[in-house]
Formats: sequence, C-alpha cells, structure tokens
Amino acid sequence: MIRKLLHLHRFRLILLNIVVILITGIGSSVEAQTVIGARELAVGQATSALHGTDWSMFGNPAMMSEDQRSVSFFGVRYFGLVDITDMAFAGSYPTKFGVLGVGAHRYGDELFNENRLRLGYKHSFAGFHFGAIINYGHVAFGGGYGSAGALGVDVGVAAPIVSDLWIGAKATNVNQPEYGSSNNERLPRELSIGLFYQLSDVALFTSDVVKDVQFPISYRGGVEISVIENLMGRAGITVEPLTFSGGFGYSSDFWAVNIAVQRHENKILGYSPAIDFKISW
Repeated sequence: MIRKLLHLHRFRLILLNIVVILITGIGSSVEAQTVIGARELAVGQATSALHGTDWSMFGNPAMMSEDQRSVSFFGVRYFGLVDITDMAFAGSYPTKFGVLGVGAHRYGDELFNENRLRLGYKHSFAGFHFGAIINYGHVAFGGGYGSAGALGVDVGVAAPIVSDLWIGAKATNVNQPEYGSSNNERLPRELSIGLFYQLSDVALFTSDVVKDVQFPISYRGGVEISVIENLMGRAGITVEPLTFSGGFGYSSDFWAVNIAVQRHENKILGYSPAIDFKISW
C-alpha cells in the first residue's frame, strides 16, 4: 500500500512538472520570463540598469554594488504551487581591484531539478562599468534518467548618460553552451538593454527591452516610489508574456527585506509570491 501511494505521488509530481513546462515553456503567449530577486520581480523584471539591486549576480553584473559587502537570500513559489519553487543566494565583496561576487540557485525536486553556481567580477573606470559571470548549470532527472552540465559566460556593461539617468546592457550565455555532448540542448541566450532614471528621492523608473533567441521581444518596465522613510512601494509590467507585478520593500543600514507578487495573463496560472532578505555591512 505504501509503495502504491509512493508511485502515485511520483506520478503526480511528474504530471505537474509536465503541465507547467507545457504551459510556461511553449508559445510566446504564455512563456514565463522571470528574474531572481523580489524587488526585481516587483518592478517588472527590468534589471539591465537597475541601481541598488542585490541580485546583479543573476542580472547585469556591471550593476554590482561597489559600496558595501552583502549576502542575500531569495525564494519564489511559481503560480502558488508547492512543487514549483525557486531558491537562490547571492553575495558580493568589494575590493580595491573590483567587486567579487558569488551566487547559487536551485529549482525543482527529486524528479527534476536545475542548479546553478555563479562566480562574478565587476570593475569600473572613468564612469564606465563592466562585469562578467561564469555560470555552471546542472540539470538532473530522477529515476536514473541521468544528468548533464554546462559552463556559460554572461557579460554586462553600464554607464551614466547624465547623473540620474543610466543605461545598461547584458548578454547571457555568450559562448552558446550545451547540456551534454550529444543532447544539442543549448542553454537560454538573452540580450537586453535598459534605462534607469532616479527622480530625486521620491521615485525611480526602470525599463528594459529583452530578446531571448527563442522568443519574441519582451518590453518591461517598473516604478519604485517612497511611501515613508525606508519603505518603498513598487509596480511593474511585462509584455510577451503579459504579466503584472507589485510589492513592497523595507531597508535599513544593515538589512533589507522585499516582498513581491506577480500575476500572469493566463487565467490558468495563479499568483507567484516572492520574498528576499539581505544583510549588509
């Protein structure tokens, strides 16, 4: 009886993963593009030139902070489903030679999981910022179906146009890595360019144009507004696919917490809540 229930549970998880992959991975109208970080999710995933982010290890490495050391933790539950959860960690350490970064990410369960380990470096000169990430990605299937890994390289640049207006661009997996020697399954490749504008201490605006090689161009944008001291409200939108997002964040000198939720245009899919937490010193 126990073995039968175990098989039924495994079958349910397999079916759930297949359904989510079909819903979110096939067709540009429902394909879900996501980023790491609750603040990033709340402002419409427009991160190419986003300032003050703690998750540049998974976005534009040229935007890594040069001001403080930090460690951050993130979790998101896609569409409110327990079995579809992302977890991530990021850390940065500024030095006189540049900023060093590290990141880790895991998605999935024992039936299917994807893991990433990332090492990054960022430097700036005469107002021009540039960075690179080495990413090792590994996918594994349960039940003895095997696993595979690949090494990818991400690059990013950023620079101020004027004091409060920045432009940034990034490209992922520029070396076109593939999982395994015989699968011919390339890791996702994406190119994005974005703008960031800081309106004094009241609000900021961020926008991106993103092109994944397998999907149509996606336009993204978001706004962050100061509600009261140290408390920020956020909202964002993406197209291709159409998603709406929002959230709040609170920060102090030594820690910060952000909460976000995203809603996909597809009515079959529910809300995706996310949270992250940062410690800095």
